[in-house]
Amino acid sequence: MLKHLFKLIWKKKKTNFLMMLEIFVSFLILFAAWSLGLYYYRNYSQPAGSSTENVWALYCSFGTDTTREQNKDLIRQKLKTYPQVEFFAFSESNVPFGFSSSNRRFDYQQTKVAADFMRVDPEIVQVLQLKLIAGKFPDAADNLNKFRPAIINRTLNNKLFKNENALGKILNEKSDDPEEKMQVVGIVENFKFKSDFQEIAPCLLTTGDKWSSVCLVRVKPEADVNFEAKLSKELLNIGKDWSIEVQHMDNMKINQNKIALIPILILFIVYSFLVFNVALGLFGVLFQTINRRRGEIGVRRAMGATKNDILWQFTGETLVIATFGMSLGLFFAIQFPLLHVFDNRVPWFLAILCAIISVYILVILCAILPSRQAAMIYPAIALHED
Repeated sequence: MLKHLFKLIWKKKKTNFLMMLEIFVSFLILFAAWSLGLYYYRNYSQPAGSSTENVWALYCSFGTDTTREQNKDLIRQKLKTYPQVEFFAFSESNVPFGFSSSNRRFDYQQTKVAADFMRVDPEIVQVLQLKLIAGKFPDAADNLNKFRPAIINRTLNNKLFKNENALGKILNEKSDDPEEKMQVVGIVENFKFKSDFQEIAPCLLTTGDKWSSVCLVRVKPEADVNFEAKLSKELLNIGKDWSIEVQHMDNMKINQNKIALIPILILFIVYSFLVFNVALGLFGVLFQTINRRRGEIGVRRAMGATKNDILWQFTGETLVIATFGMSLGLFFAIQFPLLHVFDNRVPWFLAILCAIISVYILVILCAILPSRQAAMIYPAIALHED
């Protein structure tokens, strides 16, 4: 049967070439869609590594007042008086799930890694409930050392130090700027700070400086909108021309996820439109092929072929054509894992497998109705028309 199908396909190779081309295009589109979808799903399924529940971000603007450090001390003293406040820490504007980011290159010996960089108070670990896996949290004594203390996440530790013990190591040791030299005092588990769909990236936390103006506050679950209004009002009363905006980190995270989803949804809409058009073309070609072969179908039916025989003949031909079309697409798709594109961050082989299954499902759905129509042709009518 299979040999017979190959003969039929070869005799109509010019007609079948169009179907193979459509299937080739469908495979590449589905491969791209599955690669993107699996990449983002893998990122989304990874643990967040931090807790944003009951965390508020206070964006403070001190106006023309230049005594920033004194103002921050006043806010710290005020926050300590509220029983609803558990922990708080000042940070620069590039807080997790905010709309600002900072990136810097860090060196250790001959290895250089670009990582997200955050200047924060040491209490940030308690505020975001980061998991310490080695070392300690920075304290006041660390600020008196020659090098600024730093906490790195697991990803930066693996990329920068490989199998070495990172604790106590000096980063950017060859830098001429003393502020650039940092000493690793702790390692935390990976945590997401851009969106749930981000790939876990290297990150370094170091102690804050005079420009930090965002205060992250972890409040108790019973803190409500009334306490939020009271907190904002009483903090504003400390300074004469201050402004304070309170944002909930949960909402910030949701907004960042929505922004990350926009290009994903646009691409999937484009992919769906392309696949739908290819499916319509494939559907039309099959209908046209069957109409041209009504005489052949009538002869087979007259010779004793059943409806199921006709049904499986056309479905089988389409599947064989699909296999030829995907063979060329598979050649291009397999180059990605072989060439280590994107450092194999995408599960390429799983994406290829899903694309193959999707193409076969698409082809069967497009072939089943024309094949059923061919199976319903009566031999006398087909031969009479012929």
